Amino acid sequence: MKQRLGLAHLFVAAFLSLLLCTNATSQDQKVAQPASSKLRAIQPPEHPIIGEQLRTFFKVIHIPSFNRQLIHEKLELQRKQLPEWYPQSVWDEIADSIENIDMAEVALPVYQKYVSQDDANFLIRFMATQGQKLAQAVLTRDTQSQLAGTAPVQARDQTIAELARNEGAEVEHILSGMSPTELHSIESQSAHWQEMQPTLRQMRSETGQAILAKQAELSKGIVAKRQSELVDAKKHYEASHPSASNPKTPH
Repeated sequence: MKQRLGLAHLFVAAFLSLLLCTNATSQDQKVAQPASSKLRAIQPPEHPIIGEQLRTFFKVIHIPSFNRQLIHEKLELQRKQLPEWYPQSVWDEIADSIENIDMAEVALPVYQKYVSQDDANFLIRFMATQGQKLAQAVLTRDTQSQLAGTAPVQARDQTIAELARNEGAEVEHILSGMSPTELHSIESQSAHWQEMQPTLRQMRSETGQAILAKQAELSKGIVAKRQSELVDAKKHYEASHPSASNPKTPH
């Protein structure tokens, strides 16, 4: 069982890179870049993950619901920092567009560089059954850390460390519920997932960048479309508040 616990924690680290790669908002600091010297040349899989698989994977680990909650809370913090003159309707449009980003669509080009269809099928099977409790625990802890003000990268590192320290019993419980066939499947892939660790960290970084870029694209597009409304709102406010400062329009 000790060996199997070690393998399970190996999978925890791998899954965290997948589970936590979409929790980014425009409020976050720039995504940390892995040192290029530590990354081996990555050969894209011959048969990369397809959109349907990624959507299924996100659904079985509840990424849409957890991510929507996290993004909504972070956007609320940003809303409170807006200048008084900023039109609520403009901000609502920005927030709605960000909250409704199709994460699978944005993340797919990145995942296809690293994850094969066979990898995706294994992950879906595992996380849809024995990995459910693990996924819930991981995403809940990461969401709580970020909402408490911890930077995303730091929150993810803390989640990994806490899980390694405190979740041994839970991991053992998960393993005890597996059939010999399921255990063999995990053990047979341990070397593959060990090799995938640097790749998954790189994938998480690139996915975070892609999501931030999409959020910025949507925000800037809405601001440009409604620029005249923003200018009028600012002028009207300043006319009725002569002593008001002139904060920079958020983007």
